[in-house]
Amino acid sequence: MKEEPMNATILHESRGRIRFRLRQKQMTLAQADLLEAWIQENHGAGRSPSMSEPAASSCTTMGARQAVLNDIRHFSWQEAEQTIALPAHSSRALNREFEEKLVGKVLCKAACTLFLPPPLRIARILWHMVPLCGGACAACCRRRVKVELLDALSISISACPKATSDTAGTVMFLLEVGELLEEWTRKKSVADLARCMSLNVDRSGCATAQGEVLVPVSQIQPGMQ
Repeated sequence: MKEEPMNATILHESRGRIRFRLRQKQMTLAQADLLEAWIQENHGAGRSPSMSEPAASSCTTMGARQAVLNDIRHFSWQEAEQTIALPAHSSRALNREFEEKLVGKVLCKAACTLFLPPPLRIARILWHMVPLCGGACAACCRRRVKVELLDALSISISACPKATSDTAGTVMFLLEVGELLEEWTRKKSVADLARCMSLNVDRSGCATAQGEVLVPVSQIQPGMQ
């Protein structure tokens, strides 16, 4: 018979690893970050825990099995929020935003290819070419070869009379995906760098009537000393 914690169910257990599901339908991104940070703080040895927000499940490395189960049994979101300080930027939220944007671009490209007639597809391509051509003209005026100039050249060549509108649309779609990947890479790098340079301090000393005490960072209010 499987042993089940009070507020979670053990889905799978192997040598040194355990996957459990919380007794709720799903987790929010903030809850997934909070649970991951809580597991790393209490059982940080080994690999980082893997989280599944839609299934409200987590897979983590076990140290002492009974200690892990006891901690899961007494886990509560309220206590975790009071003791765990989450970073300002969530990598999980950033990845979710990138996935949604990428799926949206793919669906938009597929819908335009399947349902828009050729004249409307050409008009859409010309509409998107306007800012690219503006950036290319600005680069030429500054006598600089920039990415905007190369993008405008590639779109213009693919949209020439000997080419088809599908070719120009495909080139534009690839350029948009490249810009999205560049944006995600930049934001992810900044977030990872900020996390690596953070002090990882979850408590701070505050002066009270009884003397200086350690207070969780999440409970510090303006004006406290």
